[in-house]
Amino acid sequence: MEEESKLVEKMIEFGYSKEISLRVIKRSRAKTIDEVLNWIEQSEQNGGDGYDADDADDADGGDGASPAERLNDQDGVTYTTHTTSATQNGEGKSKMTPEEAQKKAMELQKKIREKKMMKEKEEEIQKEKNRISMAKEMQKRREQIEEFERKKYIEHLEKEKHEHKKEKEKQLELLRKEYEAKFGIAYQVQSEKKSIKDLTENEKREEIAILLNSLKNKHKDNKKELLSSLAILKTYFANIKDNILEKKFQKIKKENKVFLEKIKVYEEMLQVFLLVGFEDTGDFYAIKNFPNTYLIASAIKFIDLIMKTLSS
Repeated sequence: MEEESKLVEKMIEFGYSKEISLRVIKRSRAKTIDEVLNWIEQSEQNGGDGYDADDADDADGGDGASPAERLNDQDGVTYTTHTTSATQNGEGKSKMTPEEAQKKAMELQKKIREKKMMKEKEEEIQKEKNRISMAKEMQKRREQIEEFERKKYIEHLEKEKHEHKKEKEKQLELLRKEYEAKFGIAYQVQSEKKSIKDLTENEKREEIAILLNSLKNKHKDNKKELLSSLAILKTYFANIKDNILEKKFQKIKKENKVFLEKIKVYEEMLQVFLLVGFEDTGDFYAIKNFPNTYLIASAIKFIDLIMKTLSS
């Protein structure tokens, strides 16, 4: 009751009669002056005055309070204010003039509108945050599904590969038994030689060393010409290594006289070219992608060792 009395006093300060104040508080169930004014504003926007016609009649005839004229604020919103009623001891003294009450009511209602706008803005911001959060969550789930599908596909490939290997071993075993039954001797399985593309980097490196060593042993009686060719081969590789971004050193014409006379005459050297990354493109041997400096540096190292051995 004490809170209600304070609220009534505040409404009286705004120019509403005590009777009207009590009725508005009762109908709106408001606890603060902001809630009361907000309720009145909403009632006016809905076509009412914040209280019904009977309330107005009771207010005008019961305690002698007369309704003030309707006033429009700067936003065009209409408000209804009332003069204060006579107090129970017969005093008819007003605490505020209608103009002052109107001004104060407008200020408070402006604050209410600002709070409402602020709340709506915060709600919009929160909605946007929720939308972004949901979008991120959906993206995360999509990526998880894609990762799952990728792993599933890889597992499927591995399974097929394993089954193919088992089938190959099965057929090989049948072939071995058939061969041994037919010829009476053990079947020798010939290991398949890998292509250059199937070799690992270290396997290529080992193959380069084997080829150069084989070249040395095969042509040890013709050291002078071999040393000359090895020096040119080293120059080719050194130019690539020292000028890694220069494409002109990564392409050699097949019909180049020096290449024909010094390199192509040795099958092993041509294989070394292919192992370090050169590819047959028709008229040229060329490195299509970025040079493999590890293999090129290894080849240079092996060439130096072979040349040192041949020179000793």
